[in-house]
Amino acid sequence: MKIVLLLAVLIWALPEGPVCAQWRLLVKSQDVFKLSEPTAPDALANPITLIEPRGELSKYLIVRYAHSKRALVRKSSVWGFADSTNAIWRVYKNDLCRVTRYNDTWVEYGIYRSKNNRNGPTVWYEPGFSRGLDGKIWNRWSEAMADALPGHIVR
Repeated sequence: MKIVLLLAVLIWALPEGPVCAQWRLLVKSQDVFKLSEPTAPDALANPITLIEPRGELSKYLIVRYAHSKRALVRKSSVWGFADSTNAIWRVYKNDLCRVTRYNDTWVEYGIYRSKNNRNGPTVWYEPGFSRGLDGKIWNRWSEAMADALPGHIVR
């Protein structure tokens, strides 16, 4: 009896799993700063459970909703999306770029790259930088900051 009671207390004391945020589509870059809580009644009734690329060369994202529904969304119609861990992804020239650092002056991205080979798909991230959330993404930080004013302090 004591063992059952001890097991019940241990199970009750275990921390709950991580809280998953709501997946959401971001139509423009200002949507990044909006609350992640859905406000539309439709979003509450049929939340997004997953957003995934259809393929590297595809023009579409697959948006999966609860109750096994799915929709194709053109990559060019959205700025990006937020996943269940609140990571922000930007769609730039059909590439998925994860925002890794952001402040008022510049943005750092991890650009998702993949390649199929004999051993299966290989995935890696390349760095990318831009002056703002809507700016062009450059491979080097110095290229992204080239238009900064002389003497401007970049944090």
